[in-house]
Amino acid sequence: MSTEHESGPVTLIAVLEAPVENTGEFIEGWRAHLERLRTAPGFRGARLHRALRGEHRFQLVAVADWADAADLAAAAAGEQEGPGAEKYAKTVHRGVYRVIAEAASEERPDGAGVTMVNLFELPNERVEEFLGAWRPRAQRASESPGFVDFRMHRAVSDASLPLVNVAHYASVEVWKALQADPEFQARKAVNPPYATANPGLFEVVAEVL
Repeated sequence: MSTEHESGPVTLIAVLEAPVENTGEFIEGWRAHLERLRTAPGFRGARLHRALRGEHRFQLVAVADWADAADLAAAAAGEQEGPGAEKYAKTVHRGVYRVIAEAASEERPDGAGVTMVNLFELPNERVEEFLGAWRPRAQRASESPGFVDFRMHRAVSDASLPLVNVAHYASVEVWKALQADPEFQARKAVNPPYATANPGLFEVVAEVL
């Protein structure tokens, strides 16, 4: 799969693995970067997420939405790629994605809620097979109390993280209740052995919408 012959919205996702040096400096650099992107053609918004747990393997996740791949490429060519993640982390996963599944509740939380990001490691050639096992658990999650929304992103070309799910819940407690739900656990138990899920709770530390 490639962006060359496809049109429509794309999402640029960059993930910084721990350890991340000078996190505060990176966040400030990213905020300044977002301000510069406000007027870029095709830019639709972006969020930088920081893991709530310091021991989480993936500490920072940047998600930027673009009208199409051409606008993203033009911004990159114009040296608007950001503060240079490789300066702050030895391992950075970066890719262009498309949303392949999404759901949203009609009820919106009163407060800020919490963001859950699940980064999936699996062979790129087995993504379709994996999605067949994932969809039943996503359905259960979308029916749970306090669920707000989710978007499953799929890389448009081979990537170290072929799938990235970004979901929102009304609170940390709501998310924990879902993890304890027997039906949800039963559907999670069928996770294929070739795939590794890396879920975590995150806070938004910078955004332009």
